[in-house]
Amino acid sequence: MGGIIVMYEELYRPLPDVNAYLERLNIPQKDVCDEAYLDELITAHQCEIPFENMDVMKKRTISLAVDDLFDKIIRRKRGGYCFELNSLFCHLLNALGFEAYGCRSRILRGKDYLPPVLHRGNLVYLKDGVYYCDVGYGGPQPGASVKVEDGYEKTIAGRTFRMKKADEYWWTLCRRLEDEWEEVMQFTVMNQAEVDFVPINFYCSTHPDSVFVQRYMLNRRLKNGSISLIEDLFAKTVDGVHTEEKVTSRERFCQLVETEFGIPDARSIL
Repeated sequence: MGGIIVMYEELYRPLPDVNAYLERLNIPQKDVCDEAYLDELITAHQCEIPFENMDVMKKRTISLAVDDLFDKIIRRKRGGYCFELNSLFCHLLNALGFEAYGCRSRILRGKDYLPPVLHRGNLVYLKDGVYYCDVGYGGPQPGASVKVEDGYEKTIAGRTFRMKKADEYWWTLCRRLEDEWEEVMQFTVMNQAEVDFVPINFYCSTHPDSVFVQRYMLNRRLKNGSISLIEDLFAKTVDGVHTEEKVTSRERFCQLVETEFGIPDARSIL
């Protein structure tokens, strides 16, 4: 077992600089680890740090080592996809005094079949129970934590989410549409070690069937809406007003990455 621990020790190192992480989020450190502070951190993370798969699309190795994630996301002001963002966020939560673990998840939204586990979320243990939180899903993720309790509902930024117990092992996160509930994702409450996500991350970042290697995907929450850049379509929703733009040049793509998603020097990345 000693050799295994040494081999993967880079996944468990402490954050290089907690204050720098909080500065990236524009959030102060607080003495209390409660639901309100957790939700503040989640919302800020989704607003300040975008979901993006540009390194995957450029066939670069996706490292889950703490130092590499911190350098990319905090120092170089990049984003990342679920295995990067939720991993680093989990380290931040534990450094702040929360009890947080990764969990295996599968995306149900838009599928009429049972998909494989190809997503990572986080579980946070508070005094009154376990909460699911996610800062690394490019789709309609809740902008705050949701308690893992059958029938629990929470309205976040105008959207209502519900937690549903699927069976003995799985929980389903749903969101309210106009006249129905949409199943978004499913996860287990079995705490996962960081090393458990290494093979899934490798599959998602390299396998030709993975959606992440097929097209560029960038998403970021706004305080009053959201923005996305999927392949060559830039979409922006602000105060309920939705606009779209067909991106027809690399120059415009890079400009949007820099100005709308806050990622500097996009030309060197792309």
